[in-house]
Amino acid sequence: MTLQTTEFFRTHLAPLYRQLLTHPITKNYLSGTAIRYDGKVLVDADRFTFPFCTLSTLELAHLFSIFNSSRVHVQAQHSHNADEAPPGLYVTVINTKAIQVPHKNRSGIFVEETETVGLFIDGLHIDHFFLNKYLTPPMLGTIAFTLCAMTAHRAGLKTISLIAAGGKGFNRRHVGFKVWPKLGFDANLLPDEVKAIAHLQSCRTVQDVLQRDPAWWETNGSQRLMTFDLNAVPGTSWQKLLPYVRAKANFGANHG
Repeated sequence: MTLQTTEFFRTHLAPLYRQLLTHPITKNYLSGTAIRYDGKVLVDADRFTFPFCTLSTLELAHLFSIFNSSRVHVQAQHSHNADEAPPGLYVTVINTKAIQVPHKNRSGIFVEETETVGLFIDGLHIDHFFLNKYLTPPMLGTIAFTLCAMTAHRAGLKTISLIAAGGKGFNRRHVGFKVWPKLGFDANLLPDEVKAIAHLQSCRTVQDVLQRDPAWWETNGSQRLMTFDLNAVPGTSWQKLLPYVRAKANFGANHG
């Protein structure tokens, strides 16, 4: 089965998707060019079959944020790793120009049982995502994730998860706890996390705090598992991501 063109995609995502496909950053970094997949150089006609759908080379590059001229390795993971990544099929991306050395980016497909007995959902987990900020344009990460989320939605996946790293009590060099919520990721607050903060006591999630006092989160927020809801009903995740990308991608300057 190829990617779906859902009603939500047509009404909410397609115009921005078309703009992103012609954006210079997409053309230079995410056009599915010169990707070596387990030793084979991919071409446009290649297809990749997953339990949920079949992907083209370009769709594979977008779902797993595979930058042009990357080497890619695919491997099954059978248990949770040290970084809490769930069991699944993981794609490791090696690119010394786009990715901060010595890191390798890694994301994978997992299946999770829901609270409803016998019901399972397919999701994408981003295990590692690093960019070389000295060699890549500032919007690369945002555009890469937006294309990832749009492709994941069309593939029928339900969530994207990751550890949003850094913040209070964690490695201050990591800024994921600040960056990922701007792209629509959310998580519950920790017990009593805002108990002593009068104007935040009614907040239940990270996005609740960001709506009320983003400066507080910048200073006091911390690392945790966060998720992006890919469901078609435009909820907090898409409502946060889409305006952010439109404002930041500077389409006017790039498209005349």
